[in-house]
Amino acid sequence: MNKLAIRCLSFISISLIVISTAVAKDKFVLKFATIAPEGTTWMNIMREMNKEIEEQSGGRLSIRFYPGGVMGDELVVLRKMRINQIHGGGFSGVGLGEILPDVRLLDLPYLFHNNAEADYIHSALQDYYRGEYAKNGYELMGWAEVGFVYFLSQSPIEQVSDMKQSKLWVWQDDPVAQGIFNAMGISTIPLAVTDVLTSLQVGMINTVYSPPLGALALQWYTKVKYMSSFPITHSTGAVLVSKKFYDTLPPDLQEILKKSFEKHLLQLVERSRADNAEAIETLKQNGITVITPSPENMSAISGTATAASDSIAAKQFPPELYSRVKTLLNEYRSQKKQ
Repeated sequence: MNKLAIRCLSFISISLIVISTAVAKDKFVLKFATIAPEGTTWMNIMREMNKEIEEQSGGRLSIRFYPGGVMGDELVVLRKMRINQIHGGGFSGVGLGEILPDVRLLDLPYLFHNNAEADYIHSALQDYYRGEYAKNGYELMGWAEVGFVYFLSQSPIEQVSDMKQSKLWVWQDDPVAQGIFNAMGISTIPLAVTDVLTSLQVGMINTVYSPPLGALALQWYTKVKYMSSFPITHSTGAVLVSKKFYDTLPPDLQEILKKSFEKHLLQLVERSRADNAEAIETLKQNGITVITPSPENMSAISGTATAASDSIAAKQFPPELYSRVKTLLNEYRSQKKQ
């Protein structure tokens, strides 16, 4: 083989190596953790989204899921995101508040009367929260609410005194929930979400709070007998992606990821609301009795919780933000009455 042929082969070989290396570097895998078990609406929609992302990106971007809490609860996942072991996850208010405490304002009891009010406030404040999360190193991809939350218990909850006598679980390291319950004079037992089922089984706790769908998915319903008919709060949820990972993506892949999350999270919220309504019926069919307090007791519960909320809000949230939320809600409710 002459020298020219050798040089040509060498050039081709080097070019192929460079090209293959560039292609390899152009493939990105977003490692995504969630407490949602496989087979749930959440995971089904996330897998639909991943298929769409792979198709639109030509295989350059994909998501590797870690469902069912295999990476730990939300606070553990956040620690893993900080060291780049995980790049993103679905979070409730507890995880979201660990990064940005102000977001927990949206979880205050009896703040929202219905889903339309929650949607209005989340939309109105999305740009504000997106900017605040970016300052802290995270991209807010969109809201993915947990939904309205109810008490589930082994004894009926009909008044504040019933709550005070219960062994009530509270999410470990959740200052807002603990503060609200303490302000209501209710003692709590802090535990990680992953420890709740076992703790119900052994009698360490006998009362929990959850959306109906969550109680089914996490099997908590198998260890309780009653559910309150009144939601105590609307629980915020969202998807966060590490800004460190997001910024490594080329602009076109950032756009694909952002638009895909926006589209599918809207679908998720819609389906989750329908699933939660169905879940209440499923809980009834599985022997759960729904308890409706008298109007007097209901008024006392909401009044006590609202007073506790105002007290906690004054200590933990910027006054101007709390005032803005209340003003927006009052304006929205006034418009609806017209």
